[in-house]
Amino acid sequence: MSVSAGRTKAWRRRALLVFLQLVVIVILAELVVRVLAERHQGLRMVLAASRENTCFDDAEDLRELMNRTMLGFSPGTVQYGYVLNSRSFRTSEYKPQPDPDTFRIVALGDSFTFASGGLAHADHWTTLTERSLRRWADDRTEVLRLGVPDTGPAFQLRLWQLEASRLHPDVVVLAFFVGNDFVDHQQDIEAFGGATRGLSSRLASISALYRVSRNLVRIKTGTTVVAPRDLKIRRSAGVGPGEPVPRYARTFESDRPTFSPERFVAIEARRMALCLRSNIDTFDALAGRVIPTVKRLASEIERSGARFLVMVIPDQYQVDEGLVGQILEATGHEFDDYDLDRPQHELVSSLRAGGIEVLDLLPVFRRVTRQAGDLYRPRNTHWNRRGNEVAAKALTAAIISSGGADDGALHIDDFESSDLSAWSRRAED
Repeated sequence: MSVSAGRTKAWRRRALLVFLQLVVIVILAELVVRVLAERHQGLRMVLAASRENTCFDDAEDLRELMNRTMLGFSPGTVQYGYVLNSRSFRTSEYKPQPDPDTFRIVALGDSFTFASGGLAHADHWTTLTERSLRRWADDRTEVLRLGVPDTGPAFQLRLWQLEASRLHPDVVVLAFFVGNDFVDHQQDIEAFGGATRGLSSRLASISALYRVSRNLVRIKTGTTVVAPRDLKIRRSAGVGPGEPVPRYARTFESDRPTFSPERFVAIEARRMALCLRSNIDTFDALAGRVIPTVKRLASEIERSGARFLVMVIPDQYQVDEGLVGQILEATGHEFDDYDLDRPQHELVSSLRAGGIEVLDLLPVFRRVTRQAGDLYRPRNTHWNRRGNEVAAKALTAAIISSGGADDGALHIDDFESSDLSAWSRRAED
């Protein structure tokens, strides 16, 4: 064997050894990330991937169910200026059995129900609804907010079965957000948005290490949301589980954009793709799973004796004409390529045909936006304070309407947007 051939063979052995070492390091790093994610909430949030096909049916208790979400089971931690209660929800402590003569409402949903863009507890639509019902109703009212970010109807169904059903509610409100509740945890439907998943998405669904690395780069470059800063806030003196942190409301920057302009338009463009006329088959496949889940939830709730109401939340592209223009410019599509009312039309008509009460917020949100301006936080995808006020006012009308949500919608159409602030102040008196 020549000296040159021997050197080549030795180089190959060293290269193979280095490669095997790298493989071992990657495997160990993957295992470390997966183990730490079970214990570290910040890492869990960075790893969040709502488009993974996640099963919740076999979760045996609340802890196991919550640990399959980005929030995890984390009682006593601070989230958006609120100390989570002993059941890990951003709501007051509660007993399974309500006090006598108490009118109990349970709100289910995702981030709109959990924090609605990080707004303070006092500004959230559940808080405003509770205050207005306490003022206008002849009974004691409490609204329990069992929202969990980054979840969809399949999760909310299991949450009802494991937790909400034992609370003996009089009314259950499901806040259904059309922007992502059709797609959350349905990753196996690959053609969402009119295109198959890219290599990055496929790798992220396989490797937790790759997903956390990708998301950290996005956070660093400002293309994705940063974990809430108040995760670093330790519990203030005198603030216990199920209570707001007072100083949060004074420091929260409601006008501060969350996403970069490019990232925000990309997010909304992907969501608006649900309305592409050429994408009808994908939408039908998604709706064909989600709508039966909501109907099953309705059936179980109604069997318990509670009233069930679906509050359908519009996406910002459905009420913001300027945003639609930006999306069309970014995607190259024409306005006529879309049916922007499709999500509500299919969902609302199907649920009402099944006898389920529905409060469709799209008409009133469009009207108020034209008259009073933005209802969403800048580049955030969630409501601002005024958006929460509009939703609370609409929901209050639907709940107190003896004819159900349809009659409530007629009352909502008569509301004047100009008196929203005055209404909110009255509700707080």
